[in-house]
Amino acid sequence: MEILLALGFGFLFLASLVLPWINRSRIQALREEVDTMKGQMRGIFRFLEKEGVTLPTYLVMPYKTPWQQDSHVVADAATLKEEQPPFDESIVTDSMIDNFLKQSIETKERVSFEQQFGARLPVWIGGVALAFAGFFMVKYSIDAGLLSPTVRVVLGLMFGATLLYAAQWVRGKEGFANGTRIAQALSGAGIADLYVCMFAATSLYNFVPAFIGFSGMAVVTATAVILSLRHGMPIALLGLIGGFLTPAMIGSNDPSAPTLFIYLYFVITGILVVIRKKHWWAMAIPTVIGAFLWVCVWVFGTNFTPSDSITLGLFLMAVSATVVATSKQYYEEESTNITDLMKIISALNYLTVGGAMLLTGVIALHAGFGFMEWALFGFISLGGIGLAFFSQKLYGFVPWVSMAVNAVMLASWNTPDVHAFALTISIFGALYIGSGYLLQSRSERPLSWAGLTAAASIGYYLIGYYTLCDTEFGIFIPMFWGLLALIFAGLSTIALQKIIQDIPNDYAQKQHLMAIYAGAGTAFLSVALAIELPREFLSVAFAAQLCAMAWINVKVDVKALRTIVGILACVFGFLLMPQMILLVQLTAYSLVEAQFAFQRGIPIVNWPIFQLGLPALFFVAGSYLLRVRKDDRLVCSLEIAAIALIGVMGYYLTRHAFHVDENILFVKAGFIERGVITNIVFLYGLACLWIGKNYLREAVRLSGFVLCGVAVFRIGYFDFIAYNPLWSSQTIGEVPIFNALLLTYGVPILWTWKVMQELSHIGTVQWHKYGYGFILLLAFTLLSFNIRQLFHGAYLNGFETTNAEIYTYSVVWLLFGIALLFFGTLKKDKMMRIASLVIMILTVGKVFVYDASELEGLFRVFSFFGLGLSLLGLSWFYTRFVFSNRDVLEGRQK
Repeated sequence: MEILLALGFGFLFLASLVLPWINRSRIQALREEVDTMKGQMRGIFRFLEKEGVTLPTYLVMPYKTPWQQDSHVVADAATLKEEQPPFDESIVTDSMIDNFLKQSIETKERVSFEQQFGARLPVWIGGVALAFAGFFMVKYSIDAGLLSPTVRVVLGLMFGATLLYAAQWVRGKEGFANGTRIAQALSGAGIADLYVCMFAATSLYNFVPAFIGFSGMAVVTATAVILSLRHGMPIALLGLIGGFLTPAMIGSNDPSAPTLFIYLYFVITGILVVIRKKHWWAMAIPTVIGAFLWVCVWVFGTNFTPSDSITLGLFLMAVSATVVATSKQYYEEESTNITDLMKIISALNYLTVGGAMLLTGVIALHAGFGFMEWALFGFISLGGIGLAFFSQKLYGFVPWVSMAVNAVMLASWNTPDVHAFALTISIFGALYIGSGYLLQSRSERPLSWAGLTAAASIGYYLIGYYTLCDTEFGIFIPMFWGLLALIFAGLSTIALQKIIQDIPNDYAQKQHLMAIYAGAGTAFLSVALAIELPREFLSVAFAAQLCAMAWINVKVDVKALRTIVGILACVFGFLLMPQMILLVQLTAYSLVEAQFAFQRGIPIVNWPIFQLGLPALFFVAGSYLLRVRKDDRLVCSLEIAAIALIGVMGYYLTRHAFHVDENILFVKAGFIERGVITNIVFLYGLACLWIGKNYLREAVRLSGFVLCGVAVFRIGYFDFIAYNPLWSSQTIGEVPIFNALLLTYGVPILWTWKVMQELSHIGTVQWHKYGYGFILLLAFTLLSFNIRQLFHGAYLNGFETTNAEIYTYSVVWLLFGIALLFFGTLKKDKMMRIASLVIMILTVGKVFVYDASELEGLFRVFSFFGLGLSLLGLSWFYTRFVFSNRDVLEGRQK
């Protein structure tokens, strides 16, 4: 407490020295503006006279204030104005105006410098000098022991009173140069001196009881507030600081909350009255902050008891009411055209009402959430709702703040009495929900009240559920919370229907109101599903809800329903996220053969038709219904999601078909199973391409290309690299040609060719070339692997290779190249002819490099013999059918 008193005294002393000397030009703004305008007019008159311009007499008559003018003087001026012709402004040229402005700027700069450092600075220094004179006088008397403490205090009081009298005398002298600021300096020094004297008499020398010292400081504060009406804001600031520091400087052995806060309320009221009268609204903000600081000091100090909550609550209510009473009317009537003033008053009201509600919640928390604390907060909440209704522009935020604070209070209330909690949350919930719904149709801003209704209903429901779900309200009453959520959803639907029927379509905010209640109804329905349904059914329920919202969107024109559908789709994806992560794990397991600790009993794996197929149908239906009003990105997103769900469903169904009584999460797919899945993906992609092309669904068409790309990736990664039957033990069957190789490498040739046709329709030439290359690779692999199967049977990863097998590769490759050349020439397909050349070059390389070293006997002879004949025949064929111009072929020069 001593440190606080010392800091307060030091702050008060510094304030008494600095504040009076601050250049408060706003106090004298009107007077200085008039003086400036008079000086400018005189300068204009003198300048025009120098330029030879004759002015009318009524313009150059000496000006007198209204109380200095005689009636005949006013009449003479009016007569002259009527008799003389109007002033001809055309005689004033642009050059005259430029010269006058230059002279005016130079004069203004010179006067401003002289005024600042010649007239105002001495006032500041003089005031500081007076303060130090009094300080050193007291110090000298103490050091020399000349005066007793009583005499010192009395002399100090006399000195302060003398300074105040001198300030009044200076201010009363009309012709006193710079009298306003000198009077401010004297008043500030006098007020500071009186505060110091009262503090010394009470706390330093202890010859005055605390009650008398407290009363004396209160009188000094009141004096400062009254004098501020005459001497300006610096004196009011001194009174404000002194009034708030008085309880700390005086102190008490038995502090009383009622006494303290009654005193503070009177201080605040007096200052607010002065602020209202003088329009010093910027000063009101520190006033309110000071009041709130004292509440915090008391609540978090050692003197707080639960019984003080009523005093603190009433104090906060009184301060809020006083601020509202002093500022509301002025805000509505006089500050409309003053933007800065509107901002200050708005900030003042936001701070006061919002801070009062927040501090009331803090008080209730420290007091243990008794009946009185809840009642006080209820009264403040009712008052805030009333303020918002009568002045929506200024206090529209208040119900939202009180609701938020109340929600935090309820969430922080750990009471074993569940009935008291249920009653309290029901009362406050009914207060905010009911007031919002009833006032929305009677307010100029219905969106705020409708939003309050929706937010309060959802917020209080969730707080009640998480607090009471494990009590008798959730245990002994079956489906209590689900039914309650459905009731709220029904009420929201009724409110939505009422808005649709009663509000005209041309009302600007109708769509927003419908969006609020549509969102609230959807939220409660979703909460009911989440509470009552098992986890494995929840995603399907949300997909069905999505479809229902899309159907409602067709029936009623509520634009927000499309947004709600998008949100429900995101929730559906969020619910499937754990299983999608599992799918990623499965993919990684298939790619790198890494073992993961998978969960058992995954719904999308056990019931793919119900968990994936049914939601896919809902998504398809939803996209179709939404397309009735607008075909946008949401529709495309739903179509893509449906295609993805169907694809994953097909994957799991195929795996179940191959592993009926096994857990497919831990069973590796065989060569035939992978081939079947790849062909299914290809067919699914081609079906999407056909649907997208014929029904003009670009999203479906793009999904088809993606699916075909997935199939190509599966062949490339699994069947060419990871599980290639040449080095991986894969069963392909004992029957030549009609075996698993045909399914894995042969049938995809047809699907790839169909995809190439679709790509050719959109002019994608580059991908068209890649498609030919992939077909050639598949055909070459199919022929080569069938030769291997002919010699090795069901498994191709044997290590022995006979001369007959090596020779067969060469013969078949030559025949394959010749066939490509023949059909390429027949179809005039250059890509096929180039493919034949690639095969022939590969065959030549094999014969000269591999066959020459590995074959023996007649196999080597026939290999080179057949290759030679084939190459000669190839040259003849190109010359005869491809390059018919012999001159070009032979390179003949003319």
